[in-house]
Amino acid sequence: MSRDFVVVLRGYNRVEVDQVVALAEEALASDNSVSRAAARTAINEAKFSMVLRGYDRSEVDQELGRLLQGLG
Repeated sequence: MSRDFVVVLRGYNRVEVDQVVALAEEALASDNSVSRAAARTAINEAKFSMVLRGYDRSEVDQELGRLLQGLG
């Protein structure tokens, strides 16, 4: 993953976020329309679990928004 998120007391599950972000970044790198569509769907349907010592929610939300724009 190219982005490091701040870990906070209660945040998004790190493994779940890493999986979605990795999928989106791979789709961006591949320039494959099917992969891009799958990544957009994964981001739009993502419902991350809240856990202790998870990723900062606002940072993750901003990054997912940026990735969605790139997948456009």
